[in-house]
Amino acid sequence: MKTGLMNNPRSDLAAEMDFITSNDFDFIEVTLEYPQAHLDVIDSGEVLNLLKQSGLAVLGHTSWYLPFASPISSIREAAIGDVVGCLEFFKKAGAEIVTVHPDNGPGAVELGARISLNALSFKIISDEAAKHGLTIAVENVPGVFSSVEALDTIFKSVPGLGFVLDVGHAFIRRNRFGHLLSAFKDKLRHVHVSDNKLHDDDHLPLGAGRIIWEDVVTAIKKTGYDSTFTLEIFSNDRRYIIASRDKLKELWSSS
Repeated sequence: MKTGLMNNPRSDLAAEMDFITSNDFDFIEVTLEYPQAHLDVIDSGEVLNLLKQSGLAVLGHTSWYLPFASPISSIREAAIGDVVGCLEFFKKAGAEIVTVHPDNGPGAVELGARISLNALSFKIISDEAAKHGLTIAVENVPGVFSSVEALDTIFKSVPGLGFVLDVGHAFIRRNRFGHLLSAFKDKLRHVHVSDNKLHDDDHLPLGAGRIIWEDVVTAIKKTGYDSTFTLEIFSNDRRYIIASRDKLKELWSSS
């Protein structure tokens, strides 16, 4: 297994890289988001140089709030364009996988149409990513796309997509973890981990919430997956991130 962190988009990206390298993580999941990490506000050339100097492997991550299911074509096309505009940067950074987030869409639009619009958006993005040798991976998110059924429709529509399993999301309000892992284990390209109290996306340190991590790690390992895990622990005291990383590694070794 390999462990890494996502940069906090509210913090200086160079400082985030320094923390990640100095604490012996294997990779950085670069999220290009406002307010301080979008391509519109960073010096991409400087950031690429810093990434190269760091020696970190790179995964790509895009803004989680893009309106891929908007029925207004110009809005949807702008969301697609934002991701497509990141692809060259991610390729130069050495990424192979770029995460996107399905859009639950406006409630006034019929559910089937919202799912179809996401699939349409991801087909365009996936085709563009393929030109750069990148794989687009879809993350399970709370709401419509916490279910296997909705995600499966997208994967069947766009077979080239991969799957990012967000463990914390899979336990919000209802345990869908086992169902998601079983359904999409062959598409699994990356894993996000954080704990919660089973109601909201709390992004707690591992062991601070109610998820049973021994069972989670054992189930993932049984699939044969042995790749990248991003710790999405949101805490001002970053000792909790290090402790979570160590706990995850211990569980992996003992499972």
